Amino acid sequence: MYYKGADQWVEIDVEAIIQNLREVKSILKEQVRLIAVVKANAYGHGAAGTASILESQGVDFFAVTYLQEALKLRKTGIRSEIMLLSPLSREEQVAEAANHDITLTLSSTYDAQIVNRVSSECGREVKVHIKIETGLGRFGMNLQEALEVCQMLAQNSFIIMEGIYTHMAEAVSVRCSQEQFELFSATIDQLAANGYTFALKHCANSAVGVLYPHMQMDAVRSGTLLSGQYPTGVYGEMKLRDPFKFKCRVISLKNLKKGINLGYYQTYRLKRDAQIAVIPAGYIDGLALEVGNQPAGLVDLLKTILKIILAYIGIRRFGKTVLIKGKTYPIRGKVFMQMALVEIPESETMAIGDEIEVPVRKTLVAKAIPRLYYYDDRIISEEELDPETAALITGGREYA
Repeated sequence: MYYKGADQWVEIDVEAIIQNLREVKSILKEQVRLIAVVKANAYGHGAAGTASILESQGVDFFAVTYLQEALKLRKTGIRSEIMLLSPLSREEQVAEAANHDITLTLSSTYDAQIVNRVSSECGREVKVHIKIETGLGRFGMNLQEALEVCQMLAQNSFIIMEGIYTHMAEAVSVRCSQEQFELFSATIDQLAANGYTFALKHCANSAVGVLYPHMQMDAVRSGTLLSGQYPTGVYGEMKLRDPFKFKCRVISLKNLKKGINLGYYQTYRLKRDAQIAVIPAGYIDGLALEVGNQPAGLVDLLKTILKIILAYIGIRRFGKTVLIKGKTYPIRGKVFMQMALVEIPESETMAIGDEIEVPVRKTLVAKAIPRLYYYDDRIISEEELDPETAALITGGREYA
């Protein structure tokens, strides 16, 4: 697909999103509800556009992390239920969420009191999900706190305690996941014994939904699978497709001789005469940028070190490459903040303006870079894509 606009853009394959939705639904047990997680700009795919496509296909429940993400979906025209996965800490936030019919997470007595007070003052119904802490250590209540919150909210006719949930710390660990699941289930039972029940009980994210079907409960929160990939350490038989391609154009091209050094600190010396293409993609776009979390263990650390060594000595599989006209070419030298250098053999026909596909971390690509959604021969920008338009171009709920 050729784009006449900016020198950087993202192409999103609508058919791939729809296929991923179909594959995710295929692993859900009967009556299990799908909560489509479109946080972090739908993992880089564009939250508004992705949610519009999913809603046009029958998805009726979304989840995001922050209030501004939810408000953007409402502004786009998303009418389905939208849930926040983090608590709100200010009264004005709660009032705005209530005005836009956004479901809230309650993770402590503090934020429960705010929601209780604001809902009474503004006289609006607010749906809430109680967050239980079972081992992640981020936020959530223990049994005693949950009991106190339920007792308080039960007195408020404007509060609808729709759901209760938790989040797994290490989905690929059977022992850890089962312990968390048992603690969560015991908490639910204790609350039920005190008269507090919930229509939606959920603990499964993408990984848990695949690995442990018995933990799907009433709903599964899926984001990674919908974005076309399995979570780390999880494998299955679903035919997932990556909808995402980051593209840009060659903005400069020159011939350099063997022995010339490239980039900051001159970290690469040309081994042959070559063309050097400058591309408008750098580490600000997620190119050659790695997550800096502490390794999960010694094996994880050794894997990271080995990859760095193999890339350093020039093993092609571990180096960064781009795709131009169906062929791969290596990135040379240090990646700049907004640019990178690509080595192209002298014999190849190349020109300024040629289109390039660049491997980047999706979630780091700036929201300002245009997302273009294509379906058959239709191309539409995210600004133009709402649920009604999505239904029109896809023919509606083909896979719902």
